[in-house]
Amino acid sequence: MYPKFFSTGELHFHSYTVMMTIAFLVGTIGPIWLNRRREKPYSATPAGGIWIFLGGILGAKIWWAIQYGGADDWRYLQFIVHGGLVFFGGLFGGIVAGIIYLRLHKIPIISGADMVAPFMALAHGIGRIGCFLNGCCWGAVTRFSYPWAVRFPKGSSCYRSHIRENLITRDDLFSLPVHPTQIYETLGNFIIFVILLIIYKKRKHTGVVTLSYLMLYGLLRFITEIFRGESARPFFGLFTVSQIVALSLLTVGILLYAICSQWVWKKEPAPVASSEETTDSTEQ
Repeated sequence: MYPKFFSTGELHFHSYTVMMTIAFLVGTIGPIWLNRRREKPYSATPAGGIWIFLGGILGAKIWWAIQYGGADDWRYLQFIVHGGLVFFGGLFGGIVAGIIYLRLHKIPIISGADMVAPFMALAHGIGRIGCFLNGCCWGAVTRFSYPWAVRFPKGSSCYRSHIRENLITRDDLFSLPVHPTQIYETLGNFIIFVILLIIYKKRKHTGVVTLSYLMLYGLLRFITEIFRGESARPFFGLFTVSQIVALSLLTVGILLYAICSQWVWKKEPAPVASSEETTDSTEQ
């Protein structure tokens, strides 16, 4: 846990903010890079990343307020300033903002999503490093002595949680060993990033990258939530809210992939290997 990188006078560089900034830059520059590699680039600019970022932040805060906030958080919309962030809210908020941006610039939505999806995974993985350094989104207590298990220091959210649950006493300096779920998700997202880039390079149909992201991240999040320690499990005492959403993403991704494979993509003309002109004609 390393919540603050360094300070200069009154200026503090918090690890979570720094990693979120890096994630924003990666998530913005990456799709622009892919777009410029097209034979006929779309009229997208880095402003699209700003739209998605702002929509994602607003969505993440609204989701947090719905799931965790109280009446005081909604009064005068205080959650916008003081509330936390929930990824799925950020994902849906970013999607809405991204669609609006793409429509305004007359860019095919699915084609744009295919370029954004790989770097969404990469940016998310970077952001989870910020979660780890900040000590939030911690994991469940490990049942075995895993060498990669972590102990968060006194004063951290994980430590206070273990105090409330009577797992440790105030004389202890560290929490019990917990799963580094933030790192699990970082590694998983980095793997998804590589897979999606490979799919993007070899893709034969518009939308396959986006649907692959829904399936892969849905599966990843469902698994990592098993090891989360701070998430409530309101569904039958077994599943967290995020697991239900992740399972929904996985299911929707599989169903849409099957539908597109059976009825949509079969009608598309075979793509020309040296050009993206054919792909463009099917995206309108």
